[in-house]
Formats: sequence, structure tokens, C-alpha cells
Amino acid sequence: MGADRKRLERPPETANPLALTPAQIHPLETQDFDRHPPGTVLQDFEALLNGVGDQGLPVTSTHLLTMNVLAPLNQALTHPLDLRLKRPQQKSYPPLNGLYLLLRATGLGVVHAQRKTPRLTLDPEGLASWRSLNGTERYFALLKAWWGRAREETIGERAFGGGEILAKTLAFIERFPTTGTLTIGTPRDAEMLRYYPGLHNLALLESFGLLEVRVRPPTEGQGWQPEWIRLSEWGQIVLGSYTQVIRHAVAPESGTSLPTLGFMGHLDPLEGFESWRRLVQPHISGWRQDLEIPEPPFQPGPHVFKVALGADCWRRMALRGDSSLAELAATILNAFRFDHDHLYRFSYRDRFGRPVEIDSPDFLEGNPDHAFADEVAVGALPLSQGMRIGFLYDFGDQWEFVIEIESLNSGPAIKKPQVLEKHGQAPPQYGGW
Repeated sequence: MGADRKRLERPPETANPLALTPAQIHPLETQDFDRHPPGTVLQDFEALLNGVGDQGLPVTSTHLLTMNVLAPLNQALTHPLDLRLKRPQQKSYPPLNGLYLLLRATGLGVVHAQRKTPRLTLDPEGLASWRSLNGTERYFALLKAWWGRAREETIGERAFGGGEILAKTLAFIERFPTTGTLTIGTPRDAEMLRYYPGLHNLALLESFGLLEVRVRPPTEGQGWQPEWIRLSEWGQIVLGSYTQVIRHAVAPESGTSLPTLGFMGHLDPLEGFESWRRLVQPHISGWRQDLEIPEPPFQPGPHVFKVALGADCWRRMALRGDSSLAELAATILNAFRFDHDHLYRFSYRDRFGRPVEIDSPDFLEGNPDHAFADEVAVGALPLSQGMRIGFLYDFGDQWEFVIEIESLNSGPAIKKPQVLEKHGQAPPQYGGW
């Protein structure tokens, strides 16, 4: 790229901020996603689907790929990594780590949290929908999953401040030199990429054809280390138009001066993707259908839960599917002889691996992203046998209960919550006070 070229191709400031330029429209109209897709993401995602296959793959207790499957999956990718590490983990393979994030964010890969050996499998309905899509639709389905639904916590990373993955990605791109090429001068500079934008996000930018990345030759004890990163022509168009749309959606009168990490906290990622889609889809002839993600069915129950407070104190209880989480909370507190004077929170991972938190109805200023326990039925959760749900009671004393799903939709009908079995003496709630 020439030094006088803009880092991101954007509409001129004097024109309609949401009007694409001819330089942006032409590549959108002529890109052939079936025969010459940008990057390698479609080939590599298909390789991951084939690797999971009909039998699925074992995952760890934190729902990451086990060490014994990493090397074969890596070798199946278009550009497998040559790592000189003794015990590589999933995050040691940034391209594979990014693809796994996509698999979970699409909903095609679902973890069944069985007691001893959690397993990653492919959702049959979602896979059938994926197979019905053409290359164009698959490309944008993956982009939507990444920028609209993926969360860092799915792959064991900590959430980055208040920003989403897309905010980190766009903010990283905006810091590129005007030449469009970022040189990584030292190993310490390369180390910073682990946090910003994250090596898995950097690998995905390359996989989608938005960046070109050259890595240093492999050395003993060192992992994937980029040497230089270059913004591609396709990346200029996609990232530039995306940034313009999101800025306008958040603050139409602000121009282009808003910092990306600041404004992204005010916009739902999926809403942002749909706004951008409305701008570019008319120029992409093959983009007609979406990946259809099946909604989990309501489970009427009865359901049996084992609720533990430590290793040697637990209660087994049964609830109907139409019981609310507030009723479940009350049943737990009564079973352990705790009072009802404090706030609580349920937490679990949804089918996409994202953290979900549901608050006590008594929260006066609850998180707007959290539902309230009296509004959510037990049977509306994506329950599966062996799944665990956290129950935090009293934000001062921090009583942490673990709810394990033992059986679903089986057993004799019940009219109200029942405690079936008690084991161990519950600790005093206030430590003897």
C-alpha cells in the first residue's frame, strides 16, 4: 500500500455518512466467495467441523479442547502452525483457538457437560442449516457470529473492560500507521498482541482476509509470533464501512472523532452487525439467507437438581419446569435453613459459551443485561444433564452453591418444589453470631 492511502476506506465527510463510495461498492459486487473467498476461514472452519465429526471431541472441565486433539486439528488447517512448545494448549494455536470461538458463537458446536467427560458435539439442526448456505452466506454467518455474538470468556479469556471483541478489533486497526503496515519490532511487542486485540482475534482477522500476517520462524519454546501485519484491500472496505456505520448509529452528529472503545459500549453487537448488513448486503448478490440457530425447547419437568454447599453438604430437590428461578432460590435457602434477607445471583454458560447472570428480584439497580429470577422459568433455561449452575447468595458473605442437573423431564408429577434428600449439616449462616 502507498503511504498516502487512507488506512480505512470511508465515505467522504461532506457526503451521506452511510453512502458507500464506488471504490467500496465494486469489490463487494465482484467478490466470488465460492471460488475465491477472502482468506481461509471457510476452508479452515470446514476442517474443524470435520474434526469434530459425528462422534464429537472431548473437552476439559472449562470446555476447551483437550491437548490430545489439538495437534491433529492444527494439521488439518490450511496453514498449520509449527510450534516448538512442550505442552501446547488451545490458546497456543491462535488460528485454531479463533476457529473454536467461531464454532461456539455460531451455535453449531455445543458442549454437553457430562459429569466426568464433557464433550463437544455438532448440533444437527444447526449443521443442516449451515449445509444449506452458499459460500457467501457462510462467510457472513461466521463474521456475524464473531462480531455479533462471540465472547472472550468462551475460550477462557477475561473480558476486556466494557468493550466487546469488535471494539478491540476496530480500535487495534485504527492504530495502524498510514502505510497500512504494522511492524512488530521485538518479542515484547509481539507479547502485547496477546492482550490487544488478542492473538485469536488477530488470527481471525487474517483468516477472514482482512489482514495479512507474516510470522517469525518457529523457535524452541516460543509460540506464534507475528513479524508484521498489513491491512488488506478487502479489510479496508469491510472494516472501514463497519466503523462508519457503528459510529453513525451511536452518535449521528459526532463525525469520526469518537474513540472506538468508548462508543462500542453503547451498542449491542448484533444490532451493530445488522445496521452494517443493511448497508452492504444490497451489493452482495449471493447473501440471501442466514444461519438458523434452533431455539432450545421449553422443558416442562420435573427436573432433579443436586445443590451442594461444599463437598460434604448437599440437598437433592425436584422442581417443575414452570417454576421460576425465584422459587428455586427459595427452595435452596429453605433446604439449607438460610434466611431470605439477602440478594442472590444465578450464573451459567449458554449454548454459545457466554456467561449469563440472572439476578434476585430485589435488586434496586440491577445490571440492564441481567434478567430477574422471578421472570425466568426453570424450564426455559438450556438445561442438559450434568450442567452446572452457580448460585451466589449474600454478596457480603459470598455463599457459593453449585447446582448440578441430575435428571430432566422424568419422575412422578409434582405440584410444587420438593426436597428429596439431604446430606450433611448446613453451616451456620452467620458463623455463630
